[in-house]
Amino acid sequence: MPITLDDVLALGEAWCDTLRNGGTVAERERFFVHHPARIYVQETGASMTLEEHHAYHTQFARQVLRLGDFVVAPLSDAPERARAIGSLYWEAHVADDRTPPLRCIVGEDWIVERTPEGLKFVLWLNTMHHFLPDSGVERLDLASN
Repeated sequence: MPITLDDVLALGEAWCDTLRNGGTVAERERFFVHHPARIYVQETGASMTLEEHHAYHTQFARQVLRLGDFVVAPLSDAPERARAIGSLYWEAHVADDRTPPLRCIVGEDWIVERTPEGLKFVLWLNTMHHFLPDSGVERLDLASN
């Protein structure tokens, strides 16, 4: 059965729930086929482990994440893989609420694979971070790894 848009959106929502609800690194690791998992940030050249990704996101008191439009293209049948390209709205609030929240659209480019445990990420690439005019920051503050 081909990987569908609904499959990809369900995977993305489940991942976002771990950020919204303070999930652990171990919870997030289960979303990936290969270990240790990494997230690649194209515009900065950074490559983040899930530990680094977790540490970055824990600095925020609250996060709003909404998946945007995605397109899904089948890549192979054995293993069953697809490429999903889309966007994510990300809003991150700091604890003191005196600083305007970070607000941006994140470009997502994922290779996903259907495994016996369910759909998982093979490759996660953030293609861009477009900060909105009312964002508290104007660029992603990540060091290249």
